[in-house]
Amino acid sequence: METLLHPGSVWGQVDIPASKSQTIHALLIALFSRSVSTITNPLLCSDTQACLDFCVKLGAVVRYSDNTMVVDSTHLDPKDGLEIDCKSSGTTLYFATALSCTLGFDMRFTGDGPLLRRPVRPLLSSLHDLGANADPNVENAPYSVCGPLLGGHTSIRCMTGQFLTALMLAAPLAKGDTTIDVFLLREKSAVRTTEIWLEKEGIDFFRDDDMNHYTFRGGQSYKSLETDINGDFSLAAIFFCAAAITASTITITHLDAKSSQADREILNILSSMGCSVRSGGHSVTLTGPSRLKAVDIDMSGIPDLLPALAVTSCFASGPVRLDNVSQNIFRGTKERSAVIASNINAMGGQAQLLHDSLVVYPIHAFRNDCCVLGFGDPRIVMSMALASLKCTGGLSIGGSECVEELYPGFFDIFRGVTVTHG
Repeated sequence: METLLHPGSVWGQVDIPASKSQTIHALLIALFSRSVSTITNPLLCSDTQACLDFCVKLGAVVRYSDNTMVVDSTHLDPKDGLEIDCKSSGTTLYFATALSCTLGFDMRFTGDGPLLRRPVRPLLSSLHDLGANADPNVENAPYSVCGPLLGGHTSIRCMTGQFLTALMLAAPLAKGDTTIDVFLLREKSAVRTTEIWLEKEGIDFFRDDDMNHYTFRGGQSYKSLETDINGDFSLAAIFFCAAAITASTITITHLDAKSSQADREILNILSSMGCSVRSGGHSVTLTGPSRLKAVDIDMSGIPDLLPALAVTSCFASGPVRLDNVSQNIFRGTKERSAVIASNINAMGGQAQLLHDSLVVYPIHAFRNDCCVLGFGDPRIVMSMALASLKCTGGLSIGGSECVEELYPGFFDIFRGVTVTHG
């Protein structure tokens, strides 16, 4: 599908969808609590549907009405040889793989498209260290794993924080105690969010101040939960960035300004670039300046913000260097950093990809009548919608349908707050 958008500015209010990561955390904790849990305001999209399918295959009964999901996992009945299709959800793939190892059943994990290129060897190697039947030499899905998870010691290089989070969710359910030594952890804020989930569940664990060493007591269990899923800052970022580059004002509702979500950092970044940010209750209002300040941005821990921030940085007062972007090879496209640089250059901007940085140079507008591709990555597509606001003419986005996997109805909402120029 091809979507045509036109230059403009934004105004008004957006009720942002719930967090995908938090929805999947809640679903899996509810599943392995073997009880009845209630989740209010879950995100319904392709990725969370993949997680729901996993829950149902293991025997959970899920009912949804009035924006509330009830998960009854009191009578789980997993069977040998189950095939789990994670579709395009890397979060589901990693988290469900580790948790499945706490069961005594053989399960095969697969998916489609870019998911089959996602690296999995470090996670499988650690699960093997902890006693599960997992091949430590497998690089990508499809693959099979089988429990039980015995516990013990492992070390892991976390080029994505999802590796560590997967182990953290599974370790309390291991038969014995587990210690994890962690290397190369960039996404600390995301891991901290998982810690908060564990703390709420009363899980007994220890970590050092630098998040380099974790210890989990084995033989623990999850309890039923009643939780409300807050809005997703990574989705809100597109609208905040839209206001930032067009000197406009936007209000996003259903956001917790004190959220532990890593992508809440978008507010600090845009504030440092000269935006005005006001929060109150469950809403955040942002107003963009006449010209954004050029600041260097550390992308460690916030890889999902790269496409939006790269486009936004094109309209700063000088060059912007986005550092630590290599982790984006594990997100969306095979190399998200290269794709966003290519699209910026195709639109008449100037972006230079270095070893672990993306340098973006200032422009006044993208060129007229461009056509760019989404490359099967919803965040690339949304960032191109953002870019359309600063084009001199129409911007055509090819392969735009993939945005529905992450943000159903995105284009209708985006158009609803856009005032087109000309």
